[in-house]
Amino acid sequence: MQEDDYKMDMPDGSGADRADAPHGSGFSLDDILAEYKQTVSEKPRENESRSERSRRIVMQALDQTINEASFSSIDELVGHEAAPIPPEDEAVRIYTPRAARPPVEPEQDEEDGEREEKQDRAGPRLVYDGREYTIRNLVDSDEREQYAAKDYPEPELSEDDEDDGDDGGGRTERAQERRNDNARERFLSPIVAMLALIAIRRGQRKRADTQSPTIEAEDEDIPEMEPERAAKLYASQAHSLKLRSRLAAAVSLVMAYITFAWYSVLPLFGALGNSMRASSITLLIMQLTVMVIGLDVLTSGVMAAVRAKPGFDSLVAAACVFSLIDAVVTASANTEDYGLPFCAVSALALTFSILGSYFTCRGYKSSFRLLAKSKKLLPMASVRTPAGASLLRYERDARGFIIRGEEADLGEYVYSMLAPLLFALALVLGLLAGVGHGRAKATLHCVSALMSVGCAFSGALCFALPFAITARRMFHSGCAVAGWSGAREIGKSRSIIITDSDVFPPGTVEIAGIRILEGAFTDKVIGYTGSVVAASGSGLAQSFSELIRKQGYSISRVENFAPHDGGGMTAMVNGESVYVGSTGFMNLMGIRVPQKLSTKSSVFTAINGSLVGIFTMNYKPVASVQRALAVLLRSKCRPVFALRDFNITPVMIKKKFRMPTDMFEFPSYTERFELSAAQPEQSVKPAAVCLRENMAALVELSDRGRRLYSAARAGAGISAAGSVVGLILMFFLCWTGAFDSATASNALLFMLLWLLPTLVIAFGLQR
Repeated sequence: MQEDDYKMDMPDGSGADRADAPHGSGFSLDDILAEYKQTVSEKPRENESRSERSRRIVMQALDQTINEASFSSIDELVGHEAAPIPPEDEAVRIYTPRAARPPVEPEQDEEDGEREEKQDRAGPRLVYDGREYTIRNLVDSDEREQYAAKDYPEPELSEDDEDDGDDGGGRTERAQERRNDNARERFLSPIVAMLALIAIRRGQRKRADTQSPTIEAEDEDIPEMEPERAAKLYASQAHSLKLRSRLAAAVSLVMAYITFAWYSVLPLFGALGNSMRASSITLLIMQLTVMVIGLDVLTSGVMAAVRAKPGFDSLVAAACVFSLIDAVVTASANTEDYGLPFCAVSALALTFSILGSYFTCRGYKSSFRLLAKSKKLLPMASVRTPAGASLLRYERDARGFIIRGEEADLGEYVYSMLAPLLFALALVLGLLAGVGHGRAKATLHCVSALMSVGCAFSGALCFALPFAITARRMFHSGCAVAGWSGAREIGKSRSIIITDSDVFPPGTVEIAGIRILEGAFTDKVIGYTGSVVAASGSGLAQSFSELIRKQGYSISRVENFAPHDGGGMTAMVNGESVYVGSTGFMNLMGIRVPQKLSTKSSVFTAINGSLVGIFTMNYKPVASVQRALAVLLRSKCRPVFALRDFNITPVMIKKKFRMPTDMFEFPSYTERFELSAAQPEQSVKPAAVCLRENMAALVELSDRGRRLYSAARAGAGISAAGSVVGLILMFFLCWTGAFDSATASNALLFMLLWLLPTLVIAFGLQR
């Protein structure tokens, strides 16, 4: 046997010598030659067939060759019939792809049994990608029989092999079984694939439900609606909800009148005053009318319950369903033992839920209209500072404001946790109050009463009404807050950062006089001073830039700029040291300022340690800033004056605006640059937007945002307490059998009185 016989035809037609196989593959030409030349006494394993071990080694080497050759598909190696190489020493046959020779077609008149016999003689078959491939044996049949007879015992046959035998009929049966298996596989493959796809989709939905809804990272791929389109959409929805809420309120008020009149001296016409059946049927029909008007609210509540995420709308839907059933039972029995059904209570709860949706849409309409009508807006967000969470107005687009504004509000969040508990308590306590005391017929009425009082009227208004009022007032001021999420961020902020343009807007700072000392060049002094001031970004930059432009000078490159806590700046301009600052800063730097030239509102310039220029500044106070400072004195949000203008000091603000500055915080001059340069991350969405770049709008936005946050928290707390307290009181009345007190009119009065604090808090925001 020669080494030249061990050639493999590669897909490109070239031959690869097996002796060149890389080390580490566990296979070499010498090993195979030695394996075929070993005697029985030299074989390493006595219990292993020598032909099987040789074949195993060859197949391992073939796998290694497949990996090394980097075949593009299995068709390049396995998907072809094998053809023998013209033998010199007919001992071994090698795999040959079909591309290397023309395929051999079987004869048409060949029987199935003979074809299967040839196939078995050719070698094992492989099914891949719906096609069947044949792998020829590596050793000729004659030599294989010699090896088997000479060196190895016959392999043990299993019971299945003994039954099959070697005749053509057995092979035909096995071929038929294989064809049946292939047909069964073709039939079952689509079903198995469909089941696998369903399992994958369920796993994806389960993982999506378990993931926390973080806005920062996940909302990057969510497309945001255009502000103008969003404003029009919510305006159209608000118009529809306004009409429907009025219709539902009209029907609900009639139902409330019938309920109150039944238990009082108010007049009722016809059979309504003396027939329980007539009154129950009337209330039933009216409640169905209200349910049709608010069908979208009921549908959203039912779907939320189906998704295991119930909320306030789910409680309202449950109350409506149970009160309807109670009305049907009461009308059928025509008895006055337990009183009127609670249809009026559940209908009013549904009406207030529609009103809540209307107020929410109106608030969104006002907020998004500001974005649609304004080309340039200044977003506001909370940033982390040494003083804690601080509100900062920055220059960037308002992308993400609409998505953040549409997040769930506080009322939805509270009732998402409270609704399952209230629903379970209403069912359990209703059963105890009815069946527990032997009043099985009153069980449905008790459950209906508990469900109805669990839907506090303020549940849908605790945030929607304050938000609508605040958004409308802020729209006229050129501001907007991003719903509950933005109000929460504003309300949790400890301080607000005030910059130079907030205290003295552009145009209120002017250069009143310029004095160039003897021996200095005017263009050099003005140019160097203006360059350093412009590099600082303070409120003085506009005045000095305008001065340089009028004089025809140019801005020079500033290097090594650094603020100094003494109230000044140092820099290098054209290789010269430049100091710009106040009188105190010049004294700290060892530069003498004449007493008669020293003023508290001047800018001093020194070049290379010599005083060369004095610029007298004029600051004009603005009335709106004074009012804003007065609001800051009463606000719980502490103002931090991150002013880069070293002339604006607490003494100056007290003198100019006639305002005490004890409550104001003035960091060191170096810290002011850090605070005013703070910027939120790119993933942060704005909590609010402001149209006007002045202090009045900034303070009003901060103040109204904090008040909205406080009002929403108070309203949500009152609403949740009203639901729990009402359910407990109604349970005790039903438990004791005091149905004369546990009436629909008393429940209606209780819930209306519990609504008053929320209304007072909301309308108090109009101040």
